[in-house]
Amino acid sequence: MAALLQLVLPCMTALVLTAICMPFYIKKLNALQINQFLREEGPKSHSHKAKTPTMGGLVFMVTTLVVVLAMAFVPGQPNQHFAFGLPKDPCYFLVIIIGFLCGVVGLLDDSAKVINKGNKGISGYVRLAIETCLGVVLAVVLTLCSDNKLLLPNALYSIFTAAGAAASVPDGAYPVAIVILPALLFIALGAFLTAATTNAVNLHDGMDGLAAGTACQVFAAMAVILFLTGGAGSVEPVQYGYATISATAAGALLGFLLYNKNPAQIFMGDTGSLFIGGLMACLALAGGIVVWFIPLTLIYIAEALSVMAQVTYFKLTKPYTPEKPMSALALIKLKLTKRLPGEGKRLFRMAPLHHHYEAVMADKGWAEWQVVMAFWGVQLILCATVLLTFHYR
Repeated sequence: MAALLQLVLPCMTALVLTAICMPFYIKKLNALQINQFLREEGPKSHSHKAKTPTMGGLVFMVTTLVVVLAMAFVPGQPNQHFAFGLPKDPCYFLVIIIGFLCGVVGLLDDSAKVINKGNKGISGYVRLAIETCLGVVLAVVLTLCSDNKLLLPNALYSIFTAAGAAASVPDGAYPVAIVILPALLFIALGAFLTAATTNAVNLHDGMDGLAAGTACQVFAAMAVILFLTGGAGSVEPVQYGYATISATAAGALLGFLLYNKNPAQIFMGDTGSLFIGGLMACLALAGGIVVWFIPLTLIYIAEALSVMAQVTYFKLTKPYTPEKPMSALALIKLKLTKRLPGEGKRLFRMAPLHHHYEAVMADKGWAEWQVVMAFWGVQLILCATVLLTFHYR
């Protein structure tokens, strides 16, 4: 019954609500001509998508928020501690609010693109600063609530205790080592995790159904891990609340995927990708499951690293002869920090990584949906591996 209330009920509710709302929302966006503006340097095969409406993330973002808040009042849940069914830990609400605010940043960015009738939204530096600050806010509140924990497999327990960290291994069906991180380290982790995950998911969102399909799997896996750690009696029952949020997001994304799969009727936009990344980071941080979150998000990490590698290699391979003799390190610094004329070489056909594989596999006769399915398959393997490792560690 607990599993039904905490995971299945919110997941299915969010799925149905999103699926019902999407047709009306798509019709409204088409009437207002709120369409996707494509990057000039993007794949030419995507040119037919220019009239596809965007900002679809607003629907599953609002649906997730509404269902999560409503679930706080459903009786009989193990994370409830006092009258009216509200959770004792305010971080239950803070996690979804911070994730929602990340989505609001994306909404502002999408709105700026629509107003400017181009692919330029708000400054990337401004976005990064806001995301970092939101991560800091969450980490500070968690620290003040004495919830700056990190859950570890027992194999890593000795490493942290040897370093002098406060740790314990409680009893339970799924015993995990609980490490209390120093406040400054935890706050730095929160800032980095929030900014990095939001931008990585944003880079990953570039093909029909790609980000929605991988993200719903990640949220589902996180929901299971959070639920099991809460049920072990090893950490505070608020883990059940975090599991509810994660399951709700998974269901909402499945509802959106019905309309975002190839050929997409709507795109999530930065509204959706920043919400997804922000909420993932908040759940990983608040739930203390960063160790499992990293392998779950290897695809997003690879996407971000591919962009960094592409840009760096392109700049370094530009032919340039300095007017005055300079050391190799000085020349590297100059190339990386200054906008020099000329063309460099590329590591990938196109970055992020999904566009590279799209181009490579297109030469072999693959359609876009087949490349997306391959990414979904890799994500499924990652999720299954992490869950099996968690269960049988």
